[in-house]
Amino acid sequence: MTKTKYLLYAFKCKQNQKYSYWYETDFRFFQGKKPPLNILNKYSKEVESISDESTIINPWKEWESKNIQKIIAKNGVCINYLKSTDGDLIQREEDLKLLELYSYLVDNFDISKSFGFNTVKKWHKEVFSSIYPFAGELRSVEMSKGDNVEAWTWRLDFLQAIPELNELMKEVTKRTYEDVNAVTQDLSKLISDFLFIHPFREGNGRISRLICDIILAKNGFPMIGLKLKKGDNYISRIHAGYKCDYEPMKELLKMKILEEVISE
Repeated sequence: MTKTKYLLYAFKCKQNQKYSYWYETDFRFFQGKKPPLNILNKYSKEVESISDESTIINPWKEWESKNIQKIIAKNGVCINYLKSTDGDLIQREEDLKLLELYSYLVDNFDISKSFGFNTVKKWHKEVFSSIYPFAGELRSVEMSKGDNVEAWTWRLDFLQAIPELNELMKEVTKRTYEDVNAVTQDLSKLISDFLFIHPFREGNGRISRLICDIILAKNGFPMIGLKLKKGDNYISRIHAGYKCDYEPMKELLKMKILEEVISE
């Protein structure tokens, strides 16, 4: 093994007969085997080099696509600033960033005011801007999940319903609720419609739960974060909502609110 005075790249990919290298010291690719001079000057510690046989091959598919949302790993993980294909690791980071936004909104957001989809896009960018290069942008690819009776495909034409979703969101966030049945009835429709449209490439579930919590807090109900358990049948309830049957999701929301009230 030889020594080199620059940090090694994490993986490489071949484009137009040339290799590009992603360096751990920066968040971008560079042509050639050495990083730029500014990195050489900044990082001078020695590390062991690796042979071509042990090079970590670029894990991303569709790399040459001009649509960055199409670039995924074999296990379906989107390209990300964490440079990871570990779905569990990425989800933990998403949870941490979502908690940061919760904390920020508690101190800086006036929940008494109504809000619409443009505000939600800003929240999405806040949560995911350090994880995904498409944070805050609408989904530009069709998506599917599941390979059984609960399989579903979110088509691009679903995005055409965003104006109606925006109006529904403004209306629900403008209302005041004292009755748990009334607030869960409207929330079940709002969440189901939001997830049916699936406006973002990633993070739709987390953002929908954030919207739900803000509306609950505004009306004096406990925030629930929709803490899911194995027996909650969340996916089947969501799919019922896709067919405009909002009662199963309403039942889940009421159950989660009751659990929080009892635990207080």
